[in-house]
Amino acid sequence: MTIQELLSTGTVVLDGGLSTALEARGHDLSGSLWSARLLREDPAGVVAAHRGFVEAGAQVLITASYQASHIGYAAAGLTPEQCDADLGASVRLAREAADGRALVAASVGPYGAALANGSEYTGYPHVGRSSLRDFHARRLERLVAASPDLVAVETIPELGEAEVVVQLLDEIAPSLPYWVSFSATADARLTGGAPFTEAVDVVRGSAIAVGVNCTAPAHIEELLASASPSVPYVVYPNAGASYDADTKTWTDDGSSRFAPEALHRWQELGAALIGGCCGIAADGIQEIAGAVRE
Repeated sequence: MTIQELLSTGTVVLDGGLSTALEARGHDLSGSLWSARLLREDPAGVVAAHRGFVEAGAQVLITASYQASHIGYAAAGLTPEQCDADLGASVRLAREAADGRALVAASVGPYGAALANGSEYTGYPHVGRSSLRDFHARRLERLVAASPDLVAVETIPELGEAEVVVQLLDEIAPSLPYWVSFSATADARLTGGAPFTEAVDVVRGSAIAVGVNCTAPAHIEELLASASPSVPYVVYPNAGASYDADTKTWTDDGSSRFAPEALHRWQELGAALIGGCCGIAADGIQEIAGAVRE
C-alpha cells in the first residue's frame, strides 16, 4: 500500500520518538550522532525500537537517519562512506521492523541537527543556501537509493532550508512522496521566526503533507488554524518538555500522552497524519491510534 492509498482510508498513525524508545531500552544517546550511532553499533536495538511502534499501531515508521549527515559524521571522526552505509541501513532496518505492516519514511533532519547544539529549535539564518544544498544533496541521494516508501523532512526551523530540500527532492526523486514538517513555537511561528503560514506556502502543491513536529502540543491548534494548506497536515508533537542543548536531554515537565479532545481538534483542522516525537513512547502511540480511529 502507498501512502496515498493509506491516507484515503482515514487518519494515518505515525510512530513516536525513536530516541525515547531507544533510551527506554537502556541506550545512551548523549553523543553528537544521537540515535544514528546505533545504526552501526546496535542495529538489532534499532529494529526492536521500531517494532515496538508497529505493535502499538503505527502505520508509518520514520528511520533513524535524522542525525546521520556527512558533516556530522566527519566531526565524529567517521568517513563519508560510513555515513552512506548508515543512511542505507536506516531504511533497511526500518523495513525489517515494519515487516509489511507499516510504511517506511526516510528521515531528513535539519542542518541544525548536525551541529548538535539544539539550533533546530532556534534557527540559523546565517547559513547560506549553497551550504544547505551541499549538506542535504548527498544524504538525500543515498536515502532515496535505499527505496523508502516516502521521505519525512523533519524539524525544519528555516524557510530557506525547506525551499532547498523541496527543490532537491523535485530534482532527485520527483515521483517519491514526501512531507515537510517544521519546528514551531508560539504565535504560529517557526522557531526560526517566520510565520507558519509562509512555511505552508513554501511546500504548497508538491508534498503529500505539511505540518509540524517536535513542537509543544500547546501550540498545535494555533499553528494549524493559522494557515490554509492545499495538502493535509502532518502533526507529531513532542511531549511539551524543554530541551537542554548542553546535556542533550529533555526536562520532565511534559506529558507522554495527548488528550483525545486535542487529537480530534487537530483532525478537524486538517491533520491527516498524526504521531509523536521526543517523549512519546509506544504506549502514547497506542493511545493515539485508538483515539483517532474512534
